[in-house]
Amino acid sequence: MSTAAPDTATETAAGKRRNAQREALLDAASEMLVHGGPDAISLRKLAARVGTSTMAVYTAFGGKDGLIAALFEEAFDRLAAAEAAALKHDEPLLWLSELARAYRRFALANPSYYALMISGTLPIPDALRHAKTDEPAARGVSQHASYQIMRSAVEACIADGSFPADAEPDELAGAMWAAVHGHCSLELAGFHENAVAAEKRFHMTTSAILRGLLTPNGLEKLEKFTRG
Repeated sequence: MSTAAPDTATETAAGKRRNAQREALLDAASEMLVHGGPDAISLRKLAARVGTSTMAVYTAFGGKDGLIAALFEEAFDRLAAAEAAALKHDEPLLWLSELARAYRRFALANPSYYALMISGTLPIPDALRHAKTDEPAARGVSQHASYQIMRSAVEACIADGSFPADAEPDELAGAMWAAVHGHCSLELAGFHENAVAAEKRFHMTTSAILRGLLTPNGLEKLEKFTRG
């Protein structure tokens, strides 16, 4: 007696529906968490907001803790995807600049996820801290692919002489990350009077931090890129 082969098209469609529902639940939960804090997360309210059942939320995440863990991972995964999609120039300095712009694009397109990434007050699962359970969540940033991509660009800049040969990659990557993150945080908070001013100051900030770190050879390259 033969058995029918699985309908691949049906399985694919079902998988797409599950992924779309999971994404919708995460998007809604990220907004609830940012605007209302941990107490605002109600699995029943979340399910109602997305138009599904509470059981569907439990099936996808296993409960509230699993949902919050998924939110943080989703935020960093989206940032990593944005950086991975950035144009990887043969010139490491241009690649590093593209990564900085990709970071800002992610922040502006995903404000609720961005607000969750380095929160000091939201309930972050121990598994995401990457070290002691009482360690700040921000300490675990360097473990994520999003940070490692930027670090790789920094290492490439050291290798080609744009940064000093004896520079510590994590020191430089941390400085770049801090500068871009600080600007994006202020921009999302409404610090700049308009989008044009925000864009201008972003480029000024990233250019200034680069100029302070580059070797003479790196500065010469930067000037050439700027003129070009």
